[in-house]
Formats: sequence, C-alpha cells, structure tokens
Amino acid sequence: MPMADVRFEREDETIIAVVTGEIDMSNAATVRQQIAEYVTPDADAVIVDLSELSFIDSAGLHSLIELGTVLNERRQQFLLCLPPGSTIRRAIEIIGLPHAVSVYSDRSEAMEAVRASAMESRPIGPNENA
Repeated sequence: MPMADVRFEREDETIIAVVTGEIDMSNAATVRQQIAEYVTPDADAVIVDLSELSFIDSAGLHSLIELGTVLNERRQQFLLCLPPGSTIRRAIEIIGLPHAVSVYSDRSEAMEAVRASAMESRPIGPNENA
C-alpha cells in the first residue's frame, strides 16, 4: 500500500496533481509514473501541489527532477506548489531545485504564472494588433 496518494484536477489546459502523504524510496517512482501517465500531450502545464505532503526523501526529490525532465522534453511547464516555511520547501531549496523548477506558494499563484506564460507564447493572429 503506497504511503502517497495522488489526485488529479484539470483547469483549462493545466493538470494539477495534488500529492498527499509521504514520498520515499518505496513509492517515489510510482508517484512520478502516475503523474507522467496522467498528463496528456494536450496539457500545457503540470502543477504538482505538495502543500499536503508530510514527508519527502532524496528519492522523492529525485523523482520530481525526473518528472520535470520528462515534461520539459514534452515542452510542458512544470510547477510546484509549496507553502513558504514548510520543511519540504526548505529541502527543495537546499538542493537547489527552485533553479530548475518554478516553486509557488499556492495553486492560484502557480495558475497565474501558467496563464501569463500562455499569453507570452500565444502567436498574434492576422487580425490582432501587437
């Protein structure tokens, strides 16, 4: 029985994976695989909400890096949600993950970043003025 649970939501072209419980070496690969398999090619971004996660070890952190690599190869944004001051956010900051992955304090902040990025990358149509 895995100690982590992943539930999925979708908002526009963004997949939100809410991970609860604990991620360690016994389930890190499974959690990464669950998220990667759920994400369809039409999704523009994936937000992994870790605000309800109680523990993550180095295997779990490594699985997040691997997930980010897979999504990057698919040209899909990868964002993490972690409340400021959480021990998991501190662990992610210590290993330097925020330099590779965008970390936001909550889901609405992450969604704002996704929308802003979508606006930047949207081509201007022939009938639109720049």
